[in-house]
Amino acid sequence: MGITKKELADALGVSKQTVVNYIDRLGLAPEHVSRVGKYDVLDDFAVSAISDAVGKSVPQRSESDDAAASDSVIAALSDRIADLKEQNGRLAVELADLRASRDREVESLRMQLNDANRRAAELADRVATIAERQQAIAATPWWKRGRIAMKLLGPGSE
Repeated sequence: MGITKKELADALGVSKQTVVNYIDRLGLAPEHVSRVGKYDVLDDFAVSAISDAVGKSVPQRSESDDAAASDSVIAALSDRIADLKEQNGRLAVELADLRASRDREVESLRMQLNDANRRAAELADRVATIAERQQAIAATPWWKRGRIAMKLLGPGSE
């Protein structure tokens, strides 16, 4: 299995920082040290390399020690799973809130678009009416245009 930095430091009789320093010096971090929850777990190669570098041997662990190490790794993984489930729940709630907000915004934009389309239709009708009146004025003789224009367009219209 593996052993944590703290467990290795206790077995070698050194501080945890000494183990961390040897991990960096020997370049063991990416390949031989894995993160399990809140703990860094070293594989057997890293343990033997660090114990050789320190000049002390790691006492052989019995099956009960392996079981205890397994239990600590399982506990760390369980903690990590619980943390991830909590984070997942928070993210799900946040996503639901964002979707609801987006739906409200889309509905608001649809209402604005419908209102703008309605106003554009009204303006198009007014323009068509004015164009028809201007054609009627253009079809009349020039001497009658003034009076007809006043009737059709109203005073001050263009």
